[in-house]
Amino acid sequence: QERPPPHGTPGHPDKRASERAHVTCARLGRRAMSDSDASGDSNISLEDGGFSFTEEAKKIPFRMQQVLLNWVFIVASAALILDFGALQDLLRGPVRMPHFFAELCNWFGVLSCLAWLLGFAILAHWLHQVGATPMGKAGCYLKLVASVFFNLQPMTGTMGDAMLGGGAGLWWSNLTGILFFHFGNIVSCTDFYLHAPPGAEKKKGWGYHGNLPITAMWIYQAATWFLVGANFLSCSLNGKVGTSFVPTTGVPVVICQFAGGLLLLLGSVIYTIWCDGFRNFNY
Repeated sequence: QERPPPHGTPGHPDKRASERAHVTCARLGRRAMSDSDASGDSNISLEDGGFSFTEEAKKIPFRMQQVLLNWVFIVASAALILDFGALQDLLRGPVRMPHFFAELCNWFGVLSCLAWLLGFAILAHWLHQVGATPMGKAGCYLKLVASVFFNLQPMTGTMGDAMLGGGAGLWWSNLTGILFFHFGNIVSCTDFYLHAPPGAEKKKGWGYHGNLPITAMWIYQAATWFLVGANFLSCSLNGKVGTSFVPTTGVPVVICQFAGGLLLLLGSVIYTIWCDGFRNFNY
């Protein structure tokens, strides 16, 4: 009677070892398939709408103009926040010897307002190039006019002419400008509602690439609601002290100022993500 071959004898593999080998191969195969599926899912998610939106952004006509103007808007929003901070420091600090940061108040304002003017001029050019709707162009023009009024206050304040409001500048220009800006945002949101922009999908979320311009515009409108409130509450009639509803240093005004500035910055960042302006600077 033949004895069974010893375990591991060449040419006669052990049955249990063979089974274990098959199980191991099967597991490795399933793992490889799982890794392959995960890699495929990752590729699909990136192509269909990853955080960078690189492929989707390439379809935007004249994309680099969007990259430029949205970076300009980021600078404008950041300078506006600094302007509000310097203004609060100026009003709360010593009158005769203001802090260095407070003395930069009007200069932050000049930088912010010039950037808004430049950005909306580029945007108007882009809208004409892509054949935007008349309502879309009208919303942009209203904000372009608003940026002209914005520039009057810090420029006249920098001049320091008593006939023009002294260091505070023209008392009415900021309120007029923010009303034009806010009305322009309402027109732009209405235009997006009536004429969905190319790539937008109403059934998909706010973070879908084609919907990002709509999301950012609604954030812009939320920002100008706060800024209208801040300017309306703190506006002094004819520049006379004590004629405003709430002092500029009052809590409601401070909250509205910084909430509006931060929301403008957020909207500008979302627009920059939409055109892949943080990653792709190539035509």
